[in-house]
Parts: sequence; C-alpha cells; structure tokens
Amino acid sequence: MVRPPIWTPPTWLIVLVQVCKFCGRCLRACARHPVVTGLAVGLVVLVARYGWTTTGLVVAGLAGLLGVWAGAHWPTFTRFVVWPVWATWRRMWVYRRHWRSAMVLTGLAVEFAEREYIPRLGRVVCARHTDHVAVHLVSGQEPEQWERASAALAHTFGAVSCRVRVAKPRRVWLEFTRTDPLTTPVPALDPVNPVDLAALPLGVREDGQPWLLNLTGTHLLVAGASGAGKGSVVWSLLRALGPAVASGHVAPWVLDPKGGMELWDGQAMFARFEADDYTAMADLLDEAVELMDERTRRLRGVTRQHEPTPTDPLILVVVDEMANLTAYLQDSGLRKRIGKALSLLLSKGRAVGVHVVGALQDPRKDVLPFRDLFPTRIALRLTEAAQVDMVLGDGARDRGALCDRIPRELPGVGYVVLDGEREPVRVRAAYVADEDIRQMAAEFPCPHRVVIPDGMPLIPRPRETSE
Repeated sequence: MVRPPIWTPPTWLIVLVQVCKFCGRCLRACARHPVVTGLAVGLVVLVARYGWTTTGLVVAGLAGLLGVWAGAHWPTFTRFVVWPVWATWRRMWVYRRHWRSAMVLTGLAVEFAEREYIPRLGRVVCARHTDHVAVHLVSGQEPEQWERASAALAHTFGAVSCRVRVAKPRRVWLEFTRTDPLTTPVPALDPVNPVDLAALPLGVREDGQPWLLNLTGTHLLVAGASGAGKGSVVWSLLRALGPAVASGHVAPWVLDPKGGMELWDGQAMFARFEADDYTAMADLLDEAVELMDERTRRLRGVTRQHEPTPTDPLILVVVDEMANLTAYLQDSGLRKRIGKALSLLLSKGRAVGVHVVGALQDPRKDVLPFRDLFPTRIALRLTEAAQVDMVLGDGARDRGALCDRIPRELPGVGYVVLDGEREPVRVRAAYVADEDIRQMAAEFPCPHRVVIPDGMPLIPRPRETSE
C-alpha cells in the first residue's frame, strides 16, 4: 500500500492563517458599512487627539443638528437616517442571526462534494411596511425555488408575507411585508383632468404608490368572489374617466345583468345602459361589433390606433357580471349570439377604440371561454388557489399572488400584473360610495346619451366620404 505523506502545519502557521481570515472579514465588514466605520474611526481620533470633553461636545452638537433636521423635514430625515439605521439593525439581528438555519431548514442550502453552500445575504433596505433583502443565489438555483419556499421564509422571519422579485441573473430581492398597509379603506380618488388613458388612478399599491391602470389598447377583466370588491374597481375606473366622459371622448356602453343593482345610479354617465332585457343586451353588443367593423374599414391605411375625439369617442363596453351572459343564460341562442359578439370585440376592438371591461366571479374556461383574450386582468379575493393561475397566468400564485388568502374584511384588495414586471403587485381599489356615484353622475354627464326610439344608434357615427 502506498500512502501519501501527511504534513502537519506548525502552530504559528495555523494562527497566522486564522488572523488573516479575521482581518479579511473585518476589512470586508468595514467596506460594507462605510458610514459606521467612518463614525467609529472619527470618534477614536477625536478622543485620542482632543480628549473626552471635546468629543462629548461634538457628539452633542451633531445630535442637536440631527434633531433640527428631523423637526424641519421629517421625510428626508427618515429616508437618510432612520431607515438606513433600522435596516442595519434588522440585517444583523433578524436576518443575519438566523440566516444559515433558515436556508438549511427551508431546503435552499446546497450540498456538493460533501460541502454545504449557503446563499449569500446581501444588503437590506427597509421601508415603512416592508423589508427588501438582497440574496445572491448559489450556482444551480433558480428564482422558482425561492418562490416555492416564500411562505416558509415569511414565517421564519416573522413577516406577514414574502414575495420574490428577480433583480438580475443570480440575484433576487426578498420582499418581506412586516405590516399590511392596505387594511385602511381608500376613499374615492379625485379624477385628473385631462384624462391620461395610460395612467388612470384606481387606488393604491402596497408600497404606497398610486395604482395606475393603462387602458390604452387593452381589455380589462376583474375576477373576484362575491363581496370581493369588483364594484370598487369598476366604479374607480369610471370615476377616473369622468372628465373624458363629460367631454365626449369616452362613451360607456354598460350592461348590468343583475337588474341594475350595481350600476343603476350612474346612468347619466352612460351612453347606453341595459339591465333587464337580454335581447336588448345582445342587440347592444351587435351594434358595438358593427361600429367596430365600420371603424376598421374607415381607419385602415390611416392609423393603427384609434384616437378618441368628441365625434368619434372611445367605446367602453362594461359588463358587470359576465357569467350571466356567457354561461348562465337559459336561452342558448342568445347565449351563443352574445358570446360571438364578445369574442369579436375582444379580438379586434382594441385598435379601433372599442374596449371591453368585464367582471365575474368564476374564472373557469367553461364559464368564460374567451378568458385569454383579456390582456389586463385583476384578481381580487378568490375561493380556490387554482383560480389565481386561471386569472393571472401560470405560476402567479407561486410568485406571490395569494388571492385565496385575502380576508373577507378587505374588499377591493387584489393582485395585478403590471407592464414590465414579472411579479404580481398587491393593490387596493378606492371605495366609491353611493353618494360619490350620484355626485359624479351629475358632474360628468355623457353628451352622447340621447333618448330616441329603439333600434337607432345613440352615438353618431362619422360618415364615410368618397373621393
């Protein structure tokens, strides 16, 4: 047997290596926390050169300046002083202290060649309600692994929820929500004039920023269980469009199959309104299809996107409970007719300014066969976990859209996938009370609402001119 020689390093070499490792960790910590390092070095220099009395006076003066700063402008003081100090404390005491055990117990640590590799904890950024924790992934990991462990991470670090956001390759941000900022109802928002169809204010986001909806070139689907707050989203959208409705640039065509219980008070804002007669609803949708086809012929070769004008407005077809027309209607002939009209509007209406806004409780395919034709979707409280992916797309629940866990006491709270963002954003729609609805209906009447005999269009259509 041939045995390799065994070399035992001397004690002084072992001590030297450990000292070098300790110094390297200290230098790395100093580079990672330059503000704390600079303050400590400055304090030591002051004490060594001027003594404790002068150092105490300097510290007291700095504390006084910080107090004046906090009293003069609290937002900047919290941004540059309070939150960085709080983030440093939470990184050391909450995350760093339990990081290795959390990674091992949640299955995020990796073993290779009898060695254990732990994802590296990065910087921590704190806000009023959330902690943003940067993590450098181990080779071979993907963000989906962290999304599946998000619930365990939230419980491990004592957070309400945890969402994973991809920053760049091999790096993710863990967004821990310490307290829920959406528990307080949002009052009705004042509409902005002039109206920007690409940024309609509907409520607030979880990070405190306004929730803005882009209606340009899209259709909107709002899904939620009974009492989830679908009416809040629809009325917030109509309220945001109020000035455009009053100026004639937007004309809502509204269907309320529940007999008008939800949208009756806003009739003055609507160019068309049907609540009782399903045949009349089918006729209205057929008129919308005819108008869409007429605009298509008129605008081809001229423009690829319709621009609303008072004489040629944007048509907003609003259906409060779409399942009543697509699945629960007993007359099969009317049901097929309505389904065909809605399919045509959803497939061709965006470019010519005919947009559909639909609300429903059950998002299954047999209830809404053309669900995938809605580019923009909002998921409120849902009854089943599988319904989340039906509304927001595959994997949305793993990425943090926990619609089935929204409490009943939070109507209007939901999740939406914003343009350019992979992860769903938690939002809350503003609550528009009955008094607000009556007030805005009186303030923003639709000029295209004309009471004329049945069978005649309520919105004048521009005539085609021949050369």
